[in-house]
Amino acid sequence: MNNDILNGFFDADTFVQTNSYILSPSADPGSPAGDGVTTGYGSVGGRAVFAAFQDESVLKGSVGTAHAHKIAACIDMAVKAGVPFVFLIDSAGARIGEGLDVLDGYGRIIKALSNALGIIPVFALVAGKCTGAAALIASMADFVIMPRDGAYFSFSGQDALQAASRADCKKIGSASCAAQAGMLSMVGTDLNDCFQKLRALIGYLPDNSDCEAPAAEAGDDYARQISAEGFGTFEPYDVKRLIEQIADEGTWTELSAEYAPNAVTGFAKIGDCSVCIVANQPSVRDGVLDQAACLKISGLLAFCDKFSIPVVTLTNTCGFAVSPEEEEKALPSVAALLTTSFSNSEMPKINIITGKAYGSAYLSMNAKQTGADLVYAWSGADISVITPEAGALLVYNEEIKTASDPVQARKEAIEKYRKDYATPVYAASRGFVDDIISPAETRARIISALYLFH
Repeated sequence: MNNDILNGFFDADTFVQTNSYILSPSADPGSPAGDGVTTGYGSVGGRAVFAAFQDESVLKGSVGTAHAHKIAACIDMAVKAGVPFVFLIDSAGARIGEGLDVLDGYGRIIKALSNALGIIPVFALVAGKCTGAAALIASMADFVIMPRDGAYFSFSGQDALQAASRADCKKIGSASCAAQAGMLSMVGTDLNDCFQKLRALIGYLPDNSDCEAPAAEAGDDYARQISAEGFGTFEPYDVKRLIEQIADEGTWTELSAEYAPNAVTGFAKIGDCSVCIVANQPSVRDGVLDQAACLKISGLLAFCDKFSIPVVTLTNTCGFAVSPEEEEKALPSVAALLTTSFSNSEMPKINIITGKAYGSAYLSMNAKQTGADLVYAWSGADISVITPEAGALLVYNEEIKTASDPVQARKEAIEKYRKDYATPVYAASRGFVDDIISPAETRARIISALYLFH
Protein backbone atom coordinates (compact mmCIF):
# COMPACT_ATOMS: atom_id res chain seq x y z
CA MET A 1 0.00 0.00 0.00
CA ASN A 2 1.31 3.41 -1.00
CA ASN A 3 2.53 5.34 2.06
CA ASP A 4 1.04 8.54 0.63
CA ILE A 5 -2.40 6.94 0.85
CA LEU A 6 -1.82 5.80 4.43
CA ASN A 7 -0.49 9.21 5.47
CA GLY A 8 -3.44 10.84 3.73
CA PHE A 9 -5.67 9.33 6.38
CA PHE A 10 -3.49 8.69 9.42
CA ASP A 11 -1.40 11.25 11.25
CA ALA A 12 1.97 11.28 9.50
CA ASP A 13 4.21 8.27 10.14
CA THR A 14 2.00 6.73 12.84
CA PHE A 15 0.70 3.69 10.95
CA VAL A 16 1.86 0.27 12.17
CA GLN A 17 1.11 -2.80 10.03
CA THR A 18 -0.25 -6.09 11.32
CA ASN A 19 0.11 -9.48 9.58
CA SER A 20 2.23 -7.73 6.98
CA TYR A 21 3.86 -10.89 5.58
CA ILE A 22 0.78 -13.08 5.31
CA LEU A 23 0.22 -14.92 2.01
CA SER A 24 -2.51 -17.09 0.58
CA PRO A 25 -1.73 -20.82 0.70
CA SER A 26 -2.15 -20.85 -3.07
CA ALA A 27 0.19 -17.91 -3.66
CA ASP A 28 2.88 -18.30 -6.29
CA PRO A 29 6.52 -18.04 -5.22
CA GLY A 30 7.56 -14.40 -5.21
CA SER A 31 4.02 -13.10 -4.70
CA PRO A 32 3.95 -9.75 -2.87
CA ALA A 33 3.51 -10.10 0.89
CA GLY A 34 0.26 -8.97 2.46
CA ASP A 35 -2.12 -10.70 0.03
CA GLY A 36 -3.53 -7.46 -1.40
CA VAL A 37 -4.70 -5.82 1.81
CA THR A 38 -2.85 -3.65 4.33
CA THR A 39 -4.06 -3.86 7.92
CA GLY A 40 -2.91 -2.16 11.08
CA TYR A 41 -3.42 0.79 13.35
CA GLY A 42 -2.35 4.39 13.61
CA SER A 43 -3.28 7.77 14.98
CA VAL A 44 -6.10 9.97 13.67
CA GLY A 45 -6.12 13.35 15.37
CA GLY A 46 -4.15 11.79 18.19
CA ARG A 47 -6.60 8.90 18.65
CA ALA A 48 -5.96 5.23 17.83
CA VAL A 49 -7.83 3.79 14.85
CA PHE A 50 -7.54 0.35 13.20
CA ALA A 51 -7.91 0.04 9.44
CA ALA A 52 -7.88 -2.42 6.56
CA PHE A 53 -7.00 -0.91 3.16
CA GLN A 54 -7.50 -3.12 0.12
CA ASP A 55 -4.82 -2.57 -2.52
CA GLU A 56 -6.11 -2.77 -6.09
CA SER A 57 -2.53 -2.79 -7.39
CA VAL A 58 -1.89 -6.20 -5.77
CA LEU A 59 -3.99 -9.05 -7.17
CA LYS A 60 -6.60 -6.38 -7.98
CA GLY A 61 -7.50 -6.34 -4.29
CA SER A 62 -9.25 -9.68 -4.77
CA VAL A 63 -10.43 -11.50 -1.67
CA GLY A 64 -8.90 -14.86 -0.84
CA THR A 65 -8.87 -16.76 2.44
CA ALA A 66 -5.71 -15.17 3.86
CA HIS A 67 -6.86 -11.72 2.70
CA ALA A 68 -10.22 -12.18 4.44
CA HIS A 69 -8.78 -13.68 7.63
CA LYS A 70 -6.39 -10.74 7.83
CA ILE A 71 -9.28 -8.24 7.67
CA ALA A 72 -11.34 -10.19 10.22
CA ALA A 73 -8.37 -10.32 12.60
CA CYS A 74 -7.93 -6.55 12.27
CA ILE A 75 -11.59 -5.98 13.16
CA ASP A 76 -11.26 -8.27 16.18
CA MET A 77 -8.20 -6.33 17.34
CA ALA A 78 -10.07 -3.04 17.00
CA VAL A 79 -12.87 -4.40 19.20
CA LYS A 80 -10.38 -5.68 21.78
CA ALA A 81 -8.61 -2.30 21.83
CA GLY A 82 -11.94 -0.46 21.92
CA VAL A 83 -11.18 1.90 19.05
CA PRO A 84 -12.82 2.68 15.66
CA PHE A 85 -12.32 0.54 12.56
CA VAL A 86 -12.07 1.80 8.97
CA PHE A 87 -12.36 -0.44 5.90
CA LEU A 88 -11.16 0.99 2.57
CA ILE A 89 -12.75 -1.13 -0.16
CA ASP A 90 -11.25 -1.44 -3.64
CA SER A 91 -11.54 -5.02 -4.86
CA ALA A 92 -12.16 -6.98 -8.03
CA GLY A 93 -14.15 -9.44 -5.92
CA ALA A 94 -13.65 -13.03 -4.86
CA ARG A 95 -10.55 -15.03 -5.80
CA ILE A 96 -12.57 -17.71 -7.57
CA GLY A 97 -9.64 -20.12 -7.78
CA GLU A 98 -9.81 -20.65 -4.01
CA GLY A 99 -13.33 -22.07 -4.30
CA LEU A 100 -15.74 -22.21 -1.38
CA ASP A 101 -12.99 -21.21 1.04
CA VAL A 102 -13.48 -17.65 -0.21
CA LEU A 103 -17.06 -17.69 1.08
CA ASP A 104 -15.71 -18.84 4.43
CA GLY A 105 -13.40 -15.83 4.34
CA TYR A 106 -16.20 -13.40 3.54
CA GLY A 107 -18.25 -15.01 6.29
CA ARG A 108 -15.46 -14.39 8.80
CA ILE A 109 -15.39 -10.70 7.85
CA ILE A 110 -19.18 -10.44 8.17
CA LYS A 111 -19.13 -12.17 11.56
CA ALA A 112 -16.30 -9.99 12.88
CA LEU A 113 -18.07 -6.86 11.65
CA SER A 114 -21.36 -7.98 13.20
CA ASN A 115 -19.59 -8.44 16.53
CA ALA A 116 -18.05 -4.97 16.27
CA LEU A 117 -21.25 -3.06 15.50
CA GLY A 118 -22.57 -1.21 18.52
CA ILE A 119 -19.26 -1.62 20.36
CA ILE A 120 -16.94 0.49 18.21
CA PRO A 121 -17.71 2.90 15.36
CA VAL A 122 -17.28 1.20 11.98
CA PHE A 123 -16.61 3.09 8.75
CA ALA A 124 -16.45 1.98 5.13
CA LEU A 125 -14.71 4.02 2.45
CA VAL A 126 -15.65 2.85 -1.05
CA ALA A 127 -12.52 3.86 -2.94
CA GLY A 128 -12.89 1.68 -6.04
CA LYS A 129 -14.94 -1.32 -7.07
CA CYS A 130 -17.40 -2.54 -4.43
CA THR A 131 -19.86 -5.21 -5.58
CA GLY A 132 -21.39 -8.44 -4.32
CA ALA A 133 -20.28 -9.44 -0.83
CA ALA A 134 -18.14 -6.31 -0.61
CA ALA A 135 -21.25 -4.15 -1.11
CA LEU A 136 -22.98 -6.14 1.62
CA ILE A 137 -20.06 -5.61 3.99
CA ALA A 138 -19.81 -1.89 3.21
CA SER A 139 -23.51 -1.45 3.89
CA MET A 140 -23.12 -3.01 7.33
CA ALA A 141 -20.88 -0.13 8.42
CA ASP A 142 -22.22 2.68 10.59
CA PHE A 143 -21.04 5.25 8.06
CA VAL A 144 -20.14 4.89 4.37
CA ILE A 145 -18.12 7.44 2.40
CA MET A 146 -17.36 7.48 -1.33
CA PRO A 147 -15.65 9.88 -3.75
CA ARG A 148 -17.85 11.59 -6.34
CA ASP A 149 -15.99 9.89 -9.21
CA GLY A 150 -13.76 6.88 -9.73
CA ALA A 151 -15.57 4.30 -7.59
CA TYR A 152 -18.43 1.85 -8.11
CA PHE A 153 -20.85 0.73 -5.37
CA SER A 154 -23.62 -1.71 -6.25
CA PHE A 155 -24.66 -5.26 -5.45
CA SER A 156 -24.41 -6.25 -9.12
CA GLY A 157 -21.82 -5.21 -11.66
CA GLN A 158 -22.68 -3.17 -14.75
CA ASP A 159 -22.54 -6.16 -17.10
CA ALA A 160 -24.94 -8.20 -14.96
CA LEU A 161 -27.33 -5.28 -14.58
CA GLN A 162 -27.35 -4.55 -18.28
CA ALA A 163 -27.98 -8.20 -19.09
CA ALA A 164 -30.92 -8.29 -16.68
CA SER A 165 -32.56 -5.05 -17.80
CA ARG A 166 -33.21 -3.12 -20.97
CA ALA A 167 -33.10 0.13 -19.01
CA ASP A 168 -30.04 2.37 -19.00
CA CYS A 169 -27.99 1.22 -16.01
CA LYS A 170 -25.05 3.60 -16.41
CA LYS A 171 -25.95 5.62 -13.31
CA ILE A 172 -26.16 2.54 -11.10
CA GLY A 173 -23.10 2.24 -8.90
CA SER A 174 -22.20 5.92 -9.08
CA ALA A 175 -21.80 8.05 -5.97
CA SER A 176 -24.80 10.16 -6.98
CA CYS A 177 -27.02 7.10 -7.32
CA ALA A 178 -25.82 5.59 -4.04
CA ALA A 179 -26.19 8.88 -2.17
CA GLN A 180 -29.73 9.49 -3.42
CA ALA A 181 -30.66 5.93 -2.41
CA GLY A 182 -29.49 6.56 1.15
CA MET A 183 -26.48 4.23 0.93
CA LEU A 184 -23.87 6.92 1.65
CA SER A 185 -23.26 9.08 4.70
CA MET A 186 -20.97 11.48 2.85
CA VAL A 187 -19.57 12.07 -0.64
CA GLY A 188 -16.08 13.48 -1.16
CA THR A 189 -14.67 15.31 -4.14
CA ASP A 190 -11.81 12.79 -4.30
CA LEU A 191 -10.09 10.20 -2.11
CA ASN A 192 -8.16 12.77 -0.10
CA ASP A 193 -11.35 14.72 0.60
CA CYS A 194 -12.96 11.47 1.77
CA PHE A 195 -10.05 10.98 4.17
CA GLN A 196 -10.52 14.49 5.60
CA LYS A 197 -14.28 13.99 5.98
CA LEU A 198 -13.66 10.66 7.69
CA ARG A 199 -11.13 12.19 10.08
CA ALA A 200 -13.63 14.93 10.96
CA LEU A 201 -16.42 12.41 11.49
CA ILE A 202 -14.29 10.33 13.85
CA GLY A 203 -13.68 13.50 15.86
CA TYR A 204 -17.36 13.68 16.85
CA LEU A 205 -17.55 10.11 18.09
CA PRO A 206 -16.38 8.13 21.12
CA ASP A 207 -13.81 5.37 20.71
CA ASN A 208 -16.33 2.80 21.88
CA SER A 209 -19.73 2.40 23.51
CA ASP A 210 -18.28 2.56 27.04
CA CYS A 211 -16.80 6.04 26.77
CA GLU A 212 -17.92 9.54 25.81
CA ALA A 213 -16.98 11.48 22.71
CA PRO A 214 -13.99 13.74 23.38
CA ALA A 215 -14.76 17.36 24.17
CA ALA A 216 -13.15 19.91 21.87
CA GLU A 217 -12.87 23.57 22.73
CA ALA A 218 -14.25 25.50 19.78
CA GLY A 219 -13.80 28.83 21.53
CA ASP A 220 -17.40 29.81 20.84
CA ASP A 221 -19.44 31.81 23.35
CA TYR A 222 -21.80 29.53 25.26
CA ALA A 223 -24.25 32.41 25.75
CA ARG A 224 -24.14 33.57 22.13
CA GLN A 225 -27.62 34.52 20.93
CA ILE A 226 -28.94 33.51 17.54
CA SER A 227 -30.87 35.65 15.11
CA ALA A 228 -34.54 34.81 14.56
CA GLU A 229 -34.68 36.71 11.30
CA GLY A 230 -36.03 34.56 8.48
CA PHE A 231 -37.09 31.67 10.72
CA GLY A 232 -40.82 32.30 10.97
CA THR A 233 -43.21 29.43 11.68
CA PHE A 234 -44.73 29.56 8.21
CA GLU A 235 -41.60 30.55 6.25
CA PRO A 236 -39.92 27.97 3.97
CA TYR A 237 -36.47 28.65 5.39
CA ASP A 238 -33.36 26.49 5.12
CA VAL A 239 -32.98 24.88 8.55
CA LYS A 240 -29.25 24.40 7.94
CA ARG A 241 -28.81 28.15 8.46
CA LEU A 242 -30.44 27.77 11.86
CA ILE A 243 -28.31 24.74 12.75
CA GLU A 244 -25.12 26.62 11.87
CA GLN A 245 -26.12 29.38 14.29
CA ILE A 246 -26.90 26.94 17.10
CA ALA A 247 -23.73 24.86 16.67
CA ASP A 248 -20.27 25.93 17.73
CA GLU A 249 -18.81 27.89 14.85
CA GLY A 250 -17.63 25.71 11.97
CA THR A 251 -18.51 22.37 13.60
CA TRP A 252 -21.72 21.36 11.77
CA THR A 253 -21.28 18.31 9.51
CA GLU A 254 -24.28 17.06 7.56
CA LEU A 255 -24.88 13.37 6.84
CA SER A 256 -26.83 11.81 3.95
CA ALA A 257 -27.44 15.23 2.43
CA GLU A 258 -28.64 13.89 -0.93
CA TYR A 259 -31.12 11.43 0.59
CA ALA A 260 -34.50 12.56 1.95
CA PRO A 261 -33.59 16.28 1.92
CA ASN A 262 -36.86 17.06 3.74
CA ALA A 263 -35.05 15.80 6.85
CA VAL A 264 -31.63 17.10 7.88
CA THR A 265 -29.27 15.01 10.01
CA GLY A 266 -25.68 15.32 11.15
CA PHE A 267 -23.20 15.95 13.93
CA ALA A 268 -21.99 19.15 15.54
CA LYS A 269 -20.35 20.47 18.66
CA ILE A 270 -22.62 22.57 20.87
CA GLY A 271 -20.92 24.04 23.92
CA ASP A 272 -17.94 21.81 23.07
CA CYS A 273 -20.13 18.67 23.38
CA SER A 274 -20.67 16.25 20.49
CA VAL A 275 -24.34 16.08 19.53
CA CYS A 276 -26.48 14.59 16.81
CA ILE A 277 -28.86 17.08 15.23
CA VAL A 278 -32.11 15.99 13.58
CA ALA A 279 -34.29 18.60 11.92
CA ASN A 280 -37.25 18.90 9.61
CA GLN A 281 -36.44 20.99 6.51
CA PRO A 282 -39.17 23.62 5.92
CA SER A 283 -37.67 24.58 2.55
CA VAL A 284 -38.25 21.07 1.15
CA ARG A 285 -41.92 20.05 0.97
CA ASP A 286 -42.65 21.87 4.22
CA GLY A 287 -40.56 19.40 6.21
CA VAL A 288 -42.94 16.53 5.47
CA LEU A 289 -42.18 13.17 7.09
CA ASP A 290 -42.16 10.52 4.38
CA GLN A 291 -40.80 6.98 4.29
CA ALA A 292 -37.26 8.05 3.38
CA ALA A 293 -37.12 10.74 6.07
CA CYS A 294 -38.28 8.27 8.74
CA LEU A 295 -35.63 5.74 7.73
CA LYS A 296 -32.91 8.38 7.54
CA ILE A 297 -33.62 9.69 11.03
CA SER A 298 -34.23 6.37 12.76
CA GLY A 299 -31.00 4.86 11.41
CA LEU A 300 -28.88 7.63 12.93
CA LEU A 301 -30.83 7.51 16.20
CA ALA A 302 -30.00 3.82 16.56
CA PHE A 303 -26.29 4.60 16.30
CA CYS A 304 -26.53 7.48 18.78
CA ASP A 305 -28.34 5.28 21.27
CA LYS A 306 -25.60 2.65 21.15
CA PHE A 307 -22.90 5.28 21.72
CA SER A 308 -24.81 7.58 24.11
CA ILE A 309 -24.56 10.63 21.86
CA PRO A 310 -27.09 13.33 22.83
CA VAL A 311 -29.71 14.18 20.22
CA VAL A 312 -31.13 17.65 19.57
CA THR A 313 -34.24 17.84 17.39
CA LEU A 314 -35.59 20.92 15.65
CA THR A 315 -39.26 20.18 14.99
CA ASN A 316 -41.10 22.02 12.23
CA THR A 317 -43.14 19.75 9.96
CA CYS A 318 -46.47 19.88 8.17
CA GLY A 319 -47.00 16.22 9.14
CA PHE A 320 -46.71 12.80 7.55
CA ALA A 321 -46.87 12.50 3.77
CA VAL A 322 -50.31 12.01 2.26
CA SER A 323 -50.03 9.95 -0.93
CA PRO A 324 -50.82 6.46 -2.25
CA GLU A 325 -47.14 6.01 -3.12
CA GLU A 326 -46.08 6.55 0.48
CA GLU A 327 -48.71 4.14 1.76
CA GLU A 328 -47.36 1.53 -0.67
CA LYS A 329 -43.93 2.08 0.91
CA ALA A 330 -45.36 1.05 4.30
CA LEU A 331 -45.32 4.57 5.75
CA PRO A 332 -47.12 3.54 8.98
CA SER A 333 -44.43 0.93 9.65
CA VAL A 334 -41.51 3.30 9.19
CA ALA A 335 -43.36 6.01 11.14
CA ALA A 336 -43.62 3.50 13.98
CA LEU A 337 -39.89 2.81 13.63
CA LEU A 338 -39.15 6.53 13.91
CA THR A 339 -41.39 6.91 16.95
CA THR A 340 -39.96 3.91 18.80
CA SER A 341 -36.41 5.01 17.92
CA PHE A 342 -37.03 8.09 20.03
CA SER A 343 -39.17 6.37 22.65
CA ASN A 344 -36.93 3.37 23.35
CA SER A 345 -33.55 5.12 23.18
CA GLU A 346 -31.69 6.15 26.33
CA MET A 347 -29.34 8.92 25.16
CA PRO A 348 -30.20 12.49 26.26
CA LYS A 349 -32.87 13.95 23.96
CA ILE A 350 -33.72 17.65 23.68
CA ASN A 351 -36.49 18.89 21.41
CA ILE A 352 -36.90 22.46 20.20
CA ILE A 353 -40.29 23.04 18.55
CA THR A 354 -39.51 25.91 16.21
CA GLY A 355 -42.64 25.85 14.08
CA LYS A 356 -45.37 23.40 13.18
CA ALA A 357 -45.99 20.26 15.24
CA TYR A 358 -49.27 18.52 14.50
CA GLY A 359 -50.84 15.22 15.49
CA SER A 360 -48.93 12.01 14.87
CA ALA A 361 -45.95 13.88 13.44
CA TYR A 362 -45.68 15.83 16.71
CA LEU A 363 -45.60 12.54 18.63
CA SER A 364 -43.04 10.97 16.28
CA MET A 365 -40.61 13.91 16.40
CA ASN A 366 -39.26 13.52 19.92
CA ALA A 367 -42.29 14.68 21.90
CA LYS A 368 -42.37 14.78 25.69
CA GLN A 369 -44.76 11.81 25.68
CA THR A 370 -42.55 9.70 23.42
CA GLY A 371 -39.08 10.08 24.87
CA ALA A 372 -37.79 13.67 24.98
CA ASP A 373 -36.09 14.63 28.24
CA LEU A 374 -36.63 18.35 27.70
CA VAL A 375 -38.92 20.15 25.26
CA TYR A 376 -38.72 23.85 24.52
CA ALA A 377 -40.99 25.72 22.13
CA TRP A 378 -40.43 28.98 20.36
CA SER A 379 -43.10 31.53 21.20
CA GLY A 380 -44.44 31.45 17.63
CA ALA A 381 -44.71 27.66 17.37
CA ASP A 382 -47.92 25.94 16.27
CA ILE A 383 -48.67 22.83 18.36
CA SER A 384 -51.97 21.05 17.85
CA VAL A 385 -53.73 17.71 17.59
CA ILE A 386 -54.52 18.58 13.95
CA THR A 387 -53.70 21.52 11.70
CA PRO A 388 -55.51 24.74 12.67
CA GLU A 389 -57.11 24.74 9.20
CA ALA A 390 -58.68 21.33 9.84
CA GLY A 391 -59.38 22.05 13.49
CA ALA A 392 -61.30 25.22 12.70
CA LEU A 393 -63.62 23.32 10.35
CA LEU A 394 -64.37 20.77 13.04
CA VAL A 395 -64.79 23.09 16.02
CA TYR A 396 -66.40 26.07 14.31
CA ASN A 397 -68.09 24.41 11.35
CA GLU A 398 -71.59 25.63 12.20
CA GLU A 399 -70.48 29.24 12.62
CA ILE A 400 -68.63 29.15 9.30
CA LYS A 401 -71.59 27.64 7.40
CA THR A 402 -74.10 30.18 8.74
CA ALA A 403 -71.87 33.25 8.37
CA SER A 404 -72.75 35.91 5.81
CA ASP A 405 -69.18 35.66 4.48
CA PRO A 406 -68.06 32.01 4.94
CA VAL A 407 -64.60 32.67 3.48
CA GLN A 408 -63.84 35.43 5.96
CA ALA A 409 -65.48 33.44 8.74
CA ARG A 410 -63.20 30.49 8.01
CA LYS A 411 -60.10 32.71 8.20
CA GLU A 412 -61.25 34.07 11.54
CA ALA A 413 -62.08 30.58 12.79
CA ILE A 414 -58.58 29.35 11.91
CA GLU A 415 -57.00 32.18 13.89
CA LYS A 416 -59.36 31.57 16.81
CA TYR A 417 -58.52 27.85 16.83
CA ARG A 418 -54.82 28.68 16.66
CA LYS A 419 -55.15 31.10 19.58
CA ASP A 420 -57.29 28.79 21.72
CA TYR A 421 -55.82 25.35 20.98
CA ALA A 422 -52.48 25.59 19.13
CA THR A 423 -50.25 27.95 21.10
CA PRO A 424 -47.14 26.93 23.03
CA VAL A 425 -48.79 28.37 26.13
CA TYR A 426 -51.64 25.88 25.78
CA ALA A 427 -49.17 23.00 25.25
CA ALA A 428 -47.09 24.12 28.24
CA SER A 429 -50.20 24.34 30.42
CA ARG A 430 -50.83 20.67 29.67
CA GLY A 431 -47.24 19.74 30.60
CA PHE A 432 -46.17 18.96 27.05
CA VAL A 433 -43.58 21.77 26.85
CA ASP A 434 -41.06 22.57 29.60
CA ASP A 435 -40.64 26.21 28.70
CA ILE A 436 -41.43 28.75 26.00
CA ILE A 437 -38.28 30.45 24.79
CA SER A 438 -37.26 33.14 22.36
CA PRO A 439 -35.27 31.98 19.33
CA ALA A 440 -32.33 34.06 20.54
CA GLU A 441 -31.79 31.90 23.64
CA THR A 442 -32.01 28.53 21.84
CA ARG A 443 -28.27 27.82 21.85
CA ALA A 444 -27.84 28.72 25.52
CA ARG A 445 -30.79 26.54 26.56
CA ILE A 446 -29.43 23.55 24.64
CA ILE A 447 -25.97 23.95 26.19
CA SER A 448 -27.49 24.17 29.66
CA ALA A 449 -29.41 20.94 29.04
CA LEU A 450 -26.36 19.14 27.63
CA TYR A 451 -24.31 19.93 30.72
CA LEU A 452 -27.18 18.79 32.91
CA PHE A 453 -27.04 15.34 31.32
CA HIS A 454 -23.25 15.19 31.17
